[in-house]
Amino acid sequence: MPFKYRSALDSWARGTEAVSKEWQDSFMSFTENYDRGCGPVESAQVLRFLAKSGLLKYTDMRDAPERFFAAHRLLASRILGGFGIRFTVQFNLFAGSILGLGGLQQLNFLQDLQQSGELGCFALTEVGAGVLSGFIVKTTAIYDNERDGFYINTQGADAEKNWISQGLVADWVVVFADLIMEGKSYGPHPFLLRMRNENGQLIQGIHVTDMGPKTVANDLDNARIRFDDVFTPSFSLLNRFCDIVNGRYIQVGDEPMRIEVIGQRLLTGRLAIAESALVAVRQLFLKSRKYAEQKLVNGISGKIPLASLPHLEQLFYEANEQLTALEVFSASVEARLAEHLRNGTIPDADLVEAISVCKVRNVDVATQMEHRLEQEVGSYALMASSGFIYKDMLLCCKFAEGDSRILMQKMARDELKRAQKSGYVSMTVAVLQSDPVLRNKAIKTLNLARALATVPLFCSTNMAEAFAKEWKMVYELAEAICDVHVHRRPKGEEIARVLIHHPNLMPALQEPLLVSRL
Repeated sequence: MPFKYRSALDSWARGTEAVSKEWQDSFMSFTENYDRGCGPVESAQVLRFLAKSGLLKYTDMRDAPERFFAAHRLLASRILGGFGIRFTVQFNLFAGSILGLGGLQQLNFLQDLQQSGELGCFALTEVGAGVLSGFIVKTTAIYDNERDGFYINTQGADAEKNWISQGLVADWVVVFADLIMEGKSYGPHPFLLRMRNENGQLIQGIHVTDMGPKTVANDLDNARIRFDDVFTPSFSLLNRFCDIVNGRYIQVGDEPMRIEVIGQRLLTGRLAIAESALVAVRQLFLKSRKYAEQKLVNGISGKIPLASLPHLEQLFYEANEQLTALEVFSASVEARLAEHLRNGTIPDADLVEAISVCKVRNVDVATQMEHRLEQEVGSYALMASSGFIYKDMLLCCKFAEGDSRILMQKMARDELKRAQKSGYVSMTVAVLQSDPVLRNKAIKTLNLARALATVPLFCSTNMAEAFAKEWKMVYELAEAICDVHVHRRPKGEEIARVLIHHPNLMPALQEPLLVSRL
């Protein structure tokens, strides 16, 4: 059976022509001498120069999404953790929010913004929300009819924006606040505000605090931000989906402003992080293998390379198999998402889940493989030059753009809703299917459905309590869902077909990442 998303895959493969070797070399030249030990100001300056170069445009997420994702992978090939996060905040979360949520005038502003080299941040997460970032927004934007604008206010310590990357050096901010007009809440909405004036001073009412030293990536600044009666005109509301006209809130087009709309940049960021985790661990394996092939140890019959020890050979084999499978799967998900980015459409639920699977499974496998490798290469792993010093970046990947555990709970909940809607007969029939991967998911779904049979499906409080009680079964189902998505990736014949029709695909995308850059 042909791959279900063959058209998207072919379109994506054609799009990779924008990722030429010359472009990749030029892009990487900006970080060739990057010092991971530099401070946030120096790091931000590198990004300003990179942005102003125009090598990657703020509109490339829409016009050349393959180049957008390739840029993230290239930075990950040097495990530029702090700078990599700064980069994705600027190009994905900040500029990408304007691109995806802004009206025509705001889109035109992107070009001026890029030419100026000014930086921005993305203020969504709040102290009280924790890993439920985006679902709990207590910061308010109260409309003032006389001034035709909003007063942005932080409603208590729990509403302070938290862990805002690039927040200490940013000139601009896309801040999410509960839009309130005449006492009515319209839910979280994005506003584009200037944070600093031309002299670099914070705008009155905006307060930033350094989050403090971290175990890794201290070249990146992370801030806590508070807003005290910060006035902003109504045109600062990113207005692709809604606007303020004559003092009234109006919906623009058929799509209302909702969490699925706001969350588009979390999806692109989620996939970029997932792909970057694989690239980073590949780099550790490349460098470690080169060391292990040269390092002689005592074998049963004399001196042999460390890489020839059976258990290490097996680890290299397993890592390559698992990483390759996830790279193919991630590429297919990127192809599907690229279509939506080009067309400006909202991804369907299956694609949203597939992106979550990329995030959960890629980071999990990368973390496991890194840990196993670290345990097997002896004192080499202690050397700063080995690259293992940056392993905490995988921890950042685990909770950035959606905590993995929260994503897994959502997978299980959504699957349970689908199954319960179809009924127990359908669930039981699904258990009888021949494909072992699909059958395993069906069994896990049926088991959890039985365990939660007495819980009202749409009662969030009861469901949360039940999920907490049956947490093992919840995560087992989520793992099974991940298995199914990866299982459905393009395989043999489909991969061969793509490579025959697009012979430059591997040289453009994979080969540059198989060069050790650490």
